[in-house]
Amino acid sequence: MKTVFLVLILSLLGSASGQVYAHVTGMSQYPVEHEFDEPREIVQVYLKAVGRGELIVFDQTLDASMLIPVRVEYVYELNNAIPRVKVYAELKQPMPVPGQTDCKVRGVSAVLDDAGSIVEVEIHVWAGQS
Repeated sequence: MKTVFLVLILSLLGSASGQVYAHVTGMSQYPVEHEFDEPREIVQVYLKAVGRGELIVFDQTLDASMLIPVRVEYVYELNNAIPRVKVYAELKQPMPVPGQTDCKVRGVSAVLDDAGSIVEVEIHVWAGQS
């Protein structure tokens, strides 16, 4: 009995490799192919742009040693089928917000263009952080 159960588990794990199953409300489950290396490759493109001095926050150029990349986001506009690629990174050391005493920049999001350049930067500010 234990052998049959183990074989069943192994066969299920083997059949699902390379696929992610997503569920959409009102539809049955379907396999979605994915490339998990792609986000890591995008982070490398992002870090090259950071290395070129393209990530600037409050007139300060940030470098890769100040950042912890956390996620890659694909943002779709409703009127455009091509997503914007955005990388979110946390700052290892929060930055003060000029003119504010109780706010710190704790993260940044950067939008990359097709050439791998940073074309937009958003800061993520937390209030009441010391």
